[in-house]
Amino acid sequence: MSPHLVQIAELKGHADRVWSVSWSPTGNVLASCGGDKTVRLWVPTSEDNPSEWICTNTLEGAHKRTIRNVSWSPSGRQLATASFDALTGIWERDDAGDYECVATLEGHENETKSVAWASSGSLVATCGRDKSVWIWEEIYNYKAAADNDFECISVLQEHIQDVKMVIWHPTNELLASASYDDTIKLWREDDDDWYCSDTLEGHESTVWAIDFDKDGEYLVSASDDKTIKFWKGFPNDNQEGTDAHRGHSKWKCVHTLSGHHTRCVYSVSWSKVHGRIASGSADNVIRVFDKSSPNDINPSNFSLVASIPSAHGVADVNCVQWYPTERHSDWLASAGDDGIVRIWRFVE
Repeated sequence: MSPHLVQIAELKGHADRVWSVSWSPTGNVLASCGGDKTVRLWVPTSEDNPSEWICTNTLEGAHKRTIRNVSWSPSGRQLATASFDALTGIWERDDAGDYECVATLEGHENETKSVAWASSGSLVATCGRDKSVWIWEEIYNYKAAADNDFECISVLQEHIQDVKMVIWHPTNELLASASYDDTIKLWREDDDDWYCSDTLEGHESTVWAIDFDKDGEYLVSASDDKTIKFWKGFPNDNQEGTDAHRGHSKWKCVHTLSGHHTRCVYSVSWSKVHGRIASGSADNVIRVFDKSSPNDINPSNFSLVASIPSAHGVADVNCVQWYPTERHSDWLASAGDDGIVRIWRFVE
């Protein structure tokens, strides 16, 4: 039998569309958020029965509008939520397992679309409809040990349209942002000054989603132009004839997957374990792409290996995300306009 996806669980509880799902760093908990202004945390009832899940916590009351995106801190003790109310909430788990909103990041003029933690755990990036990317640094308050404060250290305004998503490099303080202006921008720090080190052009419409491979050597992007593109950074002494900026890598498109989705591609997830790529689209389809050889990461060798049409019925697939560790690396979570979170298993 050829590779395929099998649904193993259906998580119901949200009262509106589900915009985003995010696994905790160890994979123990799945967070989901949506139009009902809540975050729900889900766990399977047992390791032996992944078809049964329970909602252990509902995080609510901090936002007045849709929660568009949710992101775990590297420690797994904190969650960040980006909302259409222009706020970003920072939630912290106490020793009893309960979550409290301990900080609210204010500054965006309107809808906040995405939030992401850097691997160091000390930096948070947000972006929004106001065309800006904000970088925040956590400042520990020694006078009030229970409170953590965040300070905005940079506001980046080089995108000319709505910024849809931000994501950090898996190990370095390199930030990528995707925009309605059809571009991806890369941001770096130089003497406490954040600047745009590269602009990736090639998509013909809005770039909705981006993700790095496990080493951060490649970047994958998904767009309203129905394509998925692969980008690679080339160093100063490269053979590709690209100019490196300030001594950093210059990125360029090295491969495009097209013809696989018939409408906008909203989400893309590159597994940090097995290297497969999943995509979710407004055509209601989830697709999985894999390399022809396990040891060859060359993007031109990726091909379609599995598809689930009508993954969320007639509803758009808003988000897909692979399980983060080896234990259940074949699990894929998805979120849809039908208000349901689904767990799939990739079967080879």
